[in-house]
Amino acid sequence: MTDAPTSWLLEQIRQHASTQSLWFSDENVLHQLPNAQAWLQKPALITNRWDIAEHATRLGFDAEFNDVDLSKFADNSVDHIFYRISKEKAVTHHLINQAQRVLKPLGVLWISGQKNEGVKTYIEKASALFACEKNIQKDGMSYSSQLVKKDIPENQVNAHCLNDENYRELRECLTINNKNVLSKPGQFGWNKLDQGSEFLIEQVTQILAAQNPSFEHCLDLGCGYGYLTIASQHLPVKQRTLTDNNAAALITASANCKHLNIAADIIADDAGEHLPKRFDLILCNPPFHQGFSVDGDLTDKFLRNAEKLLSEYGVAYFVVNQFVALEKKALPFFKQINLIAQNKSFKVIELRKN
Repeated sequence: MTDAPTSWLLEQIRQHASTQSLWFSDENVLHQLPNAQAWLQKPALITNRWDIAEHATRLGFDAEFNDVDLSKFADNSVDHIFYRISKEKAVTHHLINQAQRVLKPLGVLWISGQKNEGVKTYIEKASALFACEKNIQKDGMSYSSQLVKKDIPENQVNAHCLNDENYRELRECLTINNKNVLSKPGQFGWNKLDQGSEFLIEQVTQILAAQNPSFEHCLDLGCGYGYLTIASQHLPVKQRTLTDNNAAALITASANCKHLNIAADIIADDAGEHLPKRFDLILCNPPFHQGFSVDGDLTDKFLRNAEKLLSEYGVAYFVVNQFVALEKKALPFFKQINLIAQNKSFKVIELRKN
């Protein structure tokens, strides 16, 4: 699917990018990354998505995977910044603030998004921070702007900085099994206990209590801040691996495992695509959104990789919303597909290869 705000932004990059330009990119650009091998001028690409960084590097970009961290860039050092707004408000606010810091006076922020994503409000806030005209352009439901940074006093900048919820900081904001858990903005459900994940652990605990198994190696597939791992500490597991595509999730999951003394490997990967190990227990609450859009192919990817990663006699437990046809989607990959529990919102599926 073509995203109009991304298409507009790519055209600006082709026309205006210099070697002193930055492109902030997340999952919205996944299907539209251009081949930049022959480009004479191209921006450095900063992304919080591991798959985007890997794909962009293959296409000729100087891509860096991190939690949208611009700390290595000096104040007033960048000519242009290109940004299609993110799904998470705190991420968008953080990046607009950072754009104001690193852009040179008269440097330009090229920004775009859809109307229902709040892009007009972001442009208005950014124009106040940059002390410039809004320059809003409308194309259907897509809005964009070219914001030119003015050289203004620091106190005026501070007065218009956007609230990014102290984006860079981890904080204790959750309790799981009477244990304080760290989290931060920039990842799905960062400050809540996901009801689907809770339902999964509740049902798996009941099933495994009756079977009394022992597991060598458990995979938390799409781990987020690590809820499934933290909530399943009571299960008889010898080794644990957590993987995610999102930089903020990996930072938080790693901090939680250290904070709670959970021995685990934390690995950046695209839905487990490149993990070399096999696991006899897989726990997964797969996403079904790619950026702002629902993407059914994501569920297929998680199922395909779960089949590849599962040991011959291992078991995988998935939880999904009721409307996701996981049982049907799993048919090409698994011989045993059992609905083990459901409520009004979610269902838990047990998957086995044999």
